[in-house]
This record gives sequence, structure tokens and C-alpha cells, in this order.
Amino acid sequence: MIFNSLIFLLFLAVVLPVYYRLKHRPQNWFLLFASYFFYGWWDPRFLGLLWFTSFFDYFCAKWIDKTASPIRRKWLLAGSMTVNLTVLGFFKYFNFFADSAAGVLNFFGLAAHLPALHIILPIGISFYTFMSMSYTIDVYRRELKPSASLLDYQLFVCYFPHLVAGPIMRASKLLPQFQTARVIKREQVVNGFWLVLLGYFKKVVISDRLAQVVNWGFGGPSAPFADMNSWFVIYAFAFQIYADFSGYSDIARGLSKIMGFELMENFKSPYLAANPSEFWRNWHISLSTWLRDYLYIPLGGNRRGMFRTYLNLTITMLLGGLWHGAGAAFVLWGFFHGVLLAVHRAWSQWRERIAAPPTVARSGFAAAIPGFARFASVVILFHLTCLGWLFFRAGSVPAKVGQLNLIESFLRALFTPWQHGWDPICWGVLLYGAIGLFLQWKNGLMDRFSEWPARWQAAGMITVLLAIAGLGVFEGAQFIYFQF
Repeated sequence: MIFNSLIFLLFLAVVLPVYYRLKHRPQNWFLLFASYFFYGWWDPRFLGLLWFTSFFDYFCAKWIDKTASPIRRKWLLAGSMTVNLTVLGFFKYFNFFADSAAGVLNFFGLAAHLPALHIILPIGISFYTFMSMSYTIDVYRRELKPSASLLDYQLFVCYFPHLVAGPIMRASKLLPQFQTARVIKREQVVNGFWLVLLGYFKKVVISDRLAQVVNWGFGGPSAPFADMNSWFVIYAFAFQIYADFSGYSDIARGLSKIMGFELMENFKSPYLAANPSEFWRNWHISLSTWLRDYLYIPLGGNRRGMFRTYLNLTITMLLGGLWHGAGAAFVLWGFFHGVLLAVHRAWSQWRERIAAPPTVARSGFAAAIPGFARFASVVILFHLTCLGWLFFRAGSVPAKVGQLNLIESFLRALFTPWQHGWDPICWGVLLYGAIGLFLQWKNGLMDRFSEWPARWQAAGMITVLLAIAGLGVFEGAQFIYFQF
């Protein structure tokens, strides 16, 4: 069941009226069973895996909290981490590592006949596994008391708006909202409906329209463009994945507001960032903060010298790339962003050392220089990000298309001058990209819809509804991040 499907709208038409008529604890029970139904719609067999993970971590966290011995607490945490990572690793990475090991053995002349299993990837497993792991880690750190109610904890993990593609919520932020009665305010509902509409607009109008360009561009073993027009395929994917994922997050946050809950914001103008660090503070915020708090800082962060800091950044992003998918392209994408972060940090530290304090206030053209510098930095970083998206998108192309050949053909075209003129399809990419940039630029305003004047609210609603009805693609295309 996906958000942009008729069956989901029917599901909501049943869930919301019943939810509003119930009291606090019955609401929680009803939401839990609705979430199980929502998840089981794809494949009910994976409900058992979801139950196992959440039950195991619930009781493991209780044992950790009750145990006084530091050694036993570490062993319990290690057990929880091992179970979660084993489940995630088996379903998501078994074939990838088996194929990689076979390749290495064959390279050294050793015949390898490793088993090939047809493993179905449970939808959303990376998201709910990370949520469950963060819960036990926070309890171990004494930063969170374990939930007294199994119902509340199960709902924290299985709550249907964020279950399959985030945001990856922390228990300290979401659990209290399940533990107390909801007081739903009018402005919360108004903002929620607007976010849902905006999310649908991003998905069915921007993302699914640009997907037609992207699928055409990546649909063969060689690039359809022979020159720098190929940039527009990458531009199209950059705005497709932004609109797709931020659209899902908007719908999840909007539905939650309508029911009286608040989920964290997952995107804040990422393509208007001027440096890699700022980009990752604004792109997939729930994952980037998870990686920072549970991987980068435990590795040592920036506390063990410059070289170790750069190494920690690279390792963190490399594993972040592997989290997205079991493929060499995802690993390269993560490594690429890790290197960008390390280079930016080194550059920033060098500039701090040589910078002199300003002595005279700037005016005129001199005062405009920082603005021009930021604009140039935004443009350069966006294009570097697009190069990274090339690896990312290549990781999900059909198996018959060679990843390295595809990447090589696109890279060669990216640096080839225009030979065949401006392709008309570029205008459409620019238009949808401009709309995507506008929504990022006005991100804060979009989140405060209830504060708009009534006439602007009406104009906004009508415009978005007409755009969805007239330009939307209603083929029920899955969200990109469902595969992770």
C-alpha cells in the first residue's frame, strides 16, 4: 500500500473517522492494528520479522535498564545490535557480499560456487531497524527510560506514516506523544492537510514527470545524449529524488499532524546549501543525524586529530552509502560524499588559520562579494551533488545494464561540448527543477500554511489541486526510498 494509490486513500477514509471517535488508549490500539494492516498489505509474511525485531528490542532494553553490571549491559547491547544487524544484513546484503566474495576468489583463480538465494527485501527494513537500534542504544546510554508499555513501543516502531521510509524518529521525541492523550489543534490540522497536498504535488507532478526523463536516460547501456545535454538527465534525477523523498516526508508529517503527532522535518533546502556539511544538515536530516550520533561520534568524531576526523567522516558516509543499497555504486556514492566532507573540513580549517579580522566595514561592490561567493558555492556544490547522484542512480538500474559502462558513458558525455544543440526536453526539466528550487527556497513558509492570509490559503490549495489533477501521473509509482 503506497501513499499515491487509491487503496491508501480508502484506507485513510476508514482510519481517520474511527481514530477521531476513540479515546487515548483505544486510539493507540487502533493505530497499531491499522499500521500492521498497512505494512502487511505488501506481504503479510514480513509482519513476523517486524514483530520479532520490535519485541526483541523492547525486552532487551528493559534488561539493559535493570542491569547494574557495566559488562552485562554491554553484552546485552551487543546482543541487540547483533540481532538487528544480522537481520538487516541477511535480507539486504547477503547476495551482494556473496557475489563480491565469489568475485575475489575467482580473481585469485579459486573456483567459487557460493549459494545464490532469491531473497525478497522487506520494505522499510532499514528504517525500522535503525529506529529500534537507536532505542536500545539510548536506553544503554541512560539517555532514555524504557517504555513501560509494549503497546506504546510497538506503535513507535510500526506507526504507519513513517514505517517504510521515515523520518527515522528518536524514541525520546515520538514515544511521549503516544504515551499522552492528543490535543489536536485547528492550525495543526490545517498545516497537516497542506503538507499532504504539497507532498502529493511533489510526488505525482514533479517526481513522476521527471522520472520519465530519468528512466529514458538510464534505460540503455549508453547515454541517449552525446554531449553536455546529458547534464539534464542528472538534473532531472536530482529533482526527482528530492521531490520523491521530501514528498513522502511531507505526506508522513502532514498525516501525523492531522492525527495530533509531530514528526521531525527531514528536508530544509538541501540544493541551496553552500558546502557539503550544510547539505547534509538539510538532506535526509533524520538519517544524517542518526549517522552522526550513533556512528561518527562513537568512532571518535573530531576529537582525535585531523587525520582521524577525515577518516571518520569518510567511514561514516561510506557506511551511509551502503545503508542505501547493496551495490558498488552506493558504496562509491557514500565514499564520494565522505571525501567532499573531509575536503571541506580541511579547507575550512585552513581558512580559519589564515583569516584576518575585518578592520573596515565593507560597502558597495565589496559588500556584495560574500553574496556572490555563496551563490557560486551553491552552484558548484549542486553540480558536485549531481555527479554523486550519477553513482546513486546507477546503483538501481536493471542488471542487464553494466553499472561501470553506464557511469563511464555519462561521465564522458558530461564533459563533451554541445554538438547536437539544445534538446527540447531540457525546458521541461528546467521548469520542474525551478519549481523544486522554489519549494526549497520557501521551505519555512510552506511549513506555516496556517499563518497565511485566507485568500492565499485558498489560492494555494486550488493551484496545487489543479496541478495534481492536470499534470499528475496516476500510475501508482513507488517512492524511490521504499527500496532502502
